[in-house]
Amino acid sequence: MTSRGKGGGFDRRRFLTLCGAAALAPGMARASLPSETDVVIVGAGAAGISAAHALAGEGVRHVLIEAGSRVGGRAFTESATFGVPFDHGAHWVQNQERNPYFNRAKQSGHRFYKATEAYRIFRDGAEVSEAEAGRLWEVWDEVYGAITEAGKAGEDVSAASVSPSGDEWAQTAWFGIGPWEMGKDLSDFSCADWWNSADSVDWYCAEGYGTLVAEHAAGLTVALETPATRIRWGGQGVEVETPRGTIRAKAVIVTVSTGVLAAEGIVFEPALPVETQEAIHAIPMGDYNHIAVQFSEDIFGMGEDGYLLHHVGEDGEAFGALTNASGTGLAYCDVGGSFARELEEAGEEAAVDFVMGKLRGMLGGDVDRHFVKATATAWTADPLFRGCYASAAPGGYPMREVLRRPVGERVFLAGEACHGDLWATVGGADLSGRDTARAVALAVAG
Repeated sequence: MTSRGKGGGFDRRRFLTLCGAAALAPGMARASLPSETDVVIVGAGAAGISAAHALAGEGVRHVLIEAGSRVGGRAFTESATFGVPFDHGAHWVQNQERNPYFNRAKQSGHRFYKATEAYRIFRDGAEVSEAEAGRLWEVWDEVYGAITEAGKAGEDVSAASVSPSGDEWAQTAWFGIGPWEMGKDLSDFSCADWWNSADSVDWYCAEGYGTLVAEHAAGLTVALETPATRIRWGGQGVEVETPRGTIRAKAVIVTVSTGVLAAEGIVFEPALPVETQEAIHAIPMGDYNHIAVQFSEDIFGMGEDGYLLHHVGEDGEAFGALTNASGTGLAYCDVGGSFARELEEAGEEAAVDFVMGKLRGMLGGDVDRHFVKATATAWTADPLFRGCYASAAPGGYPMREVLRRPVGERVFLAGEACHGDLWATVGGADLSGRDTARAVALAVAG
């Protein structure tokens, strides 16, 4: 088999590399808010945390504000729901040669190990034969190869426009490479952008990716529950309005998602330049959610961290599952793209019912006999995120560079969407925050 689950450099489990973090100590919510500083950092996800560390290293005064009640952004791990670590978002630790979190994980003392790839594939309620599975991977590779060829050629067109679709397994491959990997249908992302993403190998932190991100924030002063509502940048510096008061600064680093920016969750005065606004809309957020189901036994029979996949029909209603994650009994049954939006709008109960119905058809009575509890994430509806992670729409690949350009040398955007090839990863967000902060340190010093 050739690679499957990998776009031009995009590994299947990207999103789950973007989310995990426990809440900080309550005292952080009461952090004082100065009225004046050198730099304001908006958002305490991986990018904002990294930016704060970088500015501290450069001796630059700064304030880190966060709209939510915790740090970590789309990296969030908690154990209250299931009694074991549950990553609401990022889960796969990738890009070990460049991702700072890889070495942090190795040095953390947490159980950290390389992922395996054991699969069970079902169709019409029965596990498929070896020949049928082989045909799926052949079709998967054909779709993968078509997108790769277009991306290498610089074709900034939709993946759907170049992908074969006639085989009975085509929709399953489309699901795996599109919604399950990208959080988008094949019609909604660019081949060129997909190709220009870094290759990767998956690793797991048993304590959760979000735990690693929260630990990296330790020691930082963070003003929680302090959203930036308006940013004025027309004068000499910037003024960042919050419900707790206005902060004047020389510059601002905005690390919120392109989804929040597109929805005008922060008002900019004056409005951002047209080309910056176009870049925000050209690199929209995808839709990806975990429907997490806990079982008292490993009903999937693959040991730790197996993958479950089923034949996908024309309706595109599908999930792919990571089973018995780190041996906890949790199955991450993941949906993406337009179907994820539909399920999210239908609500948690409908999402869980969909997965449980599919699992009953595949595995029978064990599903209900060993069921403990379930929940579903809803990243798109959350006003602090508006989606899972960003990838360029067809025709939008050149706009990623535009997104990184400073505005008036006072407004700097950072985050996973701004990284050149590690977009959609926690590591990309971290590096973007660090590099942006270093650029800002030079700007405010001059």
